[in-house]
Amino acid sequence: MSAANRSAAVKHRVQVRIGDEDFVLRSEAPPEYMQKVAAVVDAKFSELQAIYRHVPRHRVAILTALHLADELERLRAENQELLALLKEAR
Repeated sequence: MSAANRSAAVKHRVQVRIGDEDFVLRSEAPPEYMQKVAAVVDAKFSELQAIYRHVPRHRVAILTALHLADELERLRAENQELLALLKEAR
C-alpha cells in the first residue's frame, strides 16, 4: 500500500495518555479499542516505572515493550498449542 493510500485509510484520531505524556493515535480501529490498547501500555509502563524509579523514561519504555512482546509471544505459543489440540480432536 502506498503512503497516500495508508493516510487516506486512517479514519479515527484519539488522544491518549501514557506515562504522563499525551499522544495522538490515528487508526482505522475504533476509538474505544485504541483507548483500551493505550490503557494496557500505560498500566504496564506505570507498573515498571514504579519498580525502576531511577531508570530513565526511555529505558522504562523499552522495558514496557519487551514485557508486552514477551506476553504476546507466550500467547501466540499458547494459541498454536490450542489450535493443534483442536486439530487433533477433529
